[in-house]
Amino acid sequence: MKKKIPFILSLFSVLLAYGQVTLAVSEVKEAKMNQRFKLTVLLEISGENMMQETPLRMPDLSKFDIIGTASDQNTVVLDAKKGDAVNQMVYQLVLSPKQAGKIKFGSVLVTVNGKIYKTEPFDINVREQEKKSSMAVNTDTDDIYLNLEIQDREVYKNESTIAVLRAYSKDYGSFRKVGNIQIPRQRNANFRTVSFAKSEIETSAGMNSQVIAVFMVFPSESGNVEINPIAASVSNADKVEKIKSNTVRLNVKKLPGGMPENFKNAVGNFEVSVVNKNDSEPSEIDKAVMVSLKVSGVGNFESLYLPKIQESNNYISYPPKISSKTVASRNGLRGSVTADYVVVPKKAGPLSITFEDFSFFDPTEEKYVDLGAKSITLDVKTPQEIANSKSTLEKVNDYTNTVLETVNTPVLQTQNLKIKDTEKNKINWNIVFANMALLFGFVSLLFVVLKKRGKRKLQPQIASKNFVSIAETEDLIREKLGNRFEENIEYLKKLKENNDFEKFFTAYEDLKNETKKANSLTTESEFNQFIEQSKGQLLAEKYRALSEQIQFEKYAPVPSEESLDELLNTIIAVYSEINK
Repeated sequence: MKKKIPFILSLFSVLLAYGQVTLAVSEVKEAKMNQRFKLTVLLEISGENMMQETPLRMPDLSKFDIIGTASDQNTVVLDAKKGDAVNQMVYQLVLSPKQAGKIKFGSVLVTVNGKIYKTEPFDINVREQEKKSSMAVNTDTDDIYLNLEIQDREVYKNESTIAVLRAYSKDYGSFRKVGNIQIPRQRNANFRTVSFAKSEIETSAGMNSQVIAVFMVFPSESGNVEINPIAASVSNADKVEKIKSNTVRLNVKKLPGGMPENFKNAVGNFEVSVVNKNDSEPSEIDKAVMVSLKVSGVGNFESLYLPKIQESNNYISYPPKISSKTVASRNGLRGSVTADYVVVPKKAGPLSITFEDFSFFDPTEEKYVDLGAKSITLDVKTPQEIANSKSTLEKVNDYTNTVLETVNTPVLQTQNLKIKDTEKNKINWNIVFANMALLFGFVSLLFVVLKKRGKRKLQPQIASKNFVSIAETEDLIREKLGNRFEENIEYLKKLKENNDFEKFFTAYEDLKNETKKANSLTTESEFNQFIEQSKGQLLAEKYRALSEQIQFEKYAPVPSEESLDELLNTIIAVYSEINK
């Protein structure tokens, strides 16, 4: 019997702890009139059958100004097998006393399973505000608050959710002082900026608010994920201080069972396509062909894995060049990711190039979608087969174009003449005479150039010590003209048209250095700080992205005309804003 007593007591204690309600409020003993203070109410309900029947009921707050409110609710799982969980709710008020003296803050009430729970009332001693400090009210960074609001707190792993950063202040002028928003870096979540544009100021219950940034959040692990605070700077007359937002918890669900073996960590809705970028020309054995795999749609492009090309003895493939074109919006991260492979065929005839299978999880339908393996077939020919398929006129045209393109002449521009299949058996005498006239003109030009060089050799006294080369002359003119933005852009366009990749990036460095020099800057950090302070955070982010894109394209193994077009447009857009 004595052995049973401890067992009965322990069982009784477990039954008492099975259903438990905790209601507490943070007591404030002292405050100043017309100055705000924070008050927090905590409600915890543990037990499987415990049900909250009424919302939290606040006491009479007529003696206070309600500056703002915020709430956060989450569930902490103690034992998933037993179903033990604690429901937590945190309710916060920002109050300002209207009168001096002793003010009683009454009880907070809540009803759970038919029983009323309440907190103990307490007194707040409100003092008069000192006159000497009345002019300093609402000039501290404490006058403005940041609140991070998550659109959907229950998402799947790698599924995006929208986070809105909102600033609160009683003073309209405080919103102009907020800047330099800093996104946290954390292991279990990735951020993508949607916009730094500020919304219209809204007013509610005497408090003003404004959306100052919108982000996308991609949780990278399941369970309870706490999003770290987002920081911002507040600039006052004599100092800059940092403020932070609240932390937010996400309930990240695991991906359901039945995951395909070829699942590539993709969550969203995607499509896959494979194309041959050299489709306009016949594929030749032992000559490189550009094969591109493109994954497009909406989802977690920055963390998914692209399907790789399958190895084969019939061709050689090299590591791909990855390019991404995505746009973040409130509707998700939309765009495409492309992998450009250089493939060298090693056999003639039909050649199939196959990629790995690709599947993704669609969170809207809550199911996996298997797109299978994508492939493309090339018709590979030998050099003799390609030569035999050409007409006589095509051979003459190819020979003429080869001669003109390999001769170093800055004046003449040549263009490959494409012969249609219907014209292969006809001789176009206009083209023949045009090519002959072009050759005659080139020979005449060459003769004139050689004749001038001979005359220069006969007059050595002209080449004096003061002779300046063309390159040196260009440098002297650039120094006199300063920042020649339009001329530099036109030069970049010309290099892009000629596919002169090496000179293109050299010309860009000249443009950047001239822009730095025009603004009395020397280092890259000074340039970044200048853009952020004078042009804004949004343009600074665009410039950082442009710098990363420049480095990527500069050292890419296979330069791409499409990516160079996009790069040039980005350069023009960014530097046009900088030089305004």
